[in-house]
Amino acid sequence: MNSRPRMPVPHLTRRWFVVLVLGLGLSAAACMPPAPAPAPAPSPNAAAAVAYAEAQIGKPYCYAGTGPGCFDCSGLTMRAWQAGGLALPHFSGAQYAMFPKIALSQIRPGDLLFPADPGQHVAIYVGNKLMVHATTPGDVVRMAPLSDVPITLAVRPG
Repeated sequence: MNSRPRMPVPHLTRRWFVVLVLGLGLSAAACMPPAPAPAPAPSPNAAAAVAYAEAQIGKPYCYAGTGPGCFDCSGLTMRAWQAGGLALPHFSGAQYAMFPKIALSQIRPGDLLFPADPGQHVAIYVGNKLMVHATTPGDVVRMAPLSDVPITLAVRPG
């Protein structure tokens, strides 16, 4: 057996330390999610969509309603954006799927708002932490604070 003590080699130890630290830093950076893309600019036609939605306040909810006499949630947003020059499908999940996703901190009037399951409901943001939506049978199209529905998702039509 060799009983000679092992002597550290300072320059090799430092090099391995630098390689290890740099390697860990690069690995950690590779695991970080990409920064969110900036939200697209609001459509210049968003004001027309918001004005249409606000003009429907008080009209009754009706299942599969697309106006003009009654609305369901996606029928309201479909017609609102039709007034803004965009064709949307009559299903909230499809409306969610077709536009860029944005953070709730970036919402602007005209954006569409959804709960965690976008196939369940949709509303249109009108500003000042308020939305217009059609909720359930027996109710009417109404303006409500964002806190009335657990909104977690948003998209920007345009």
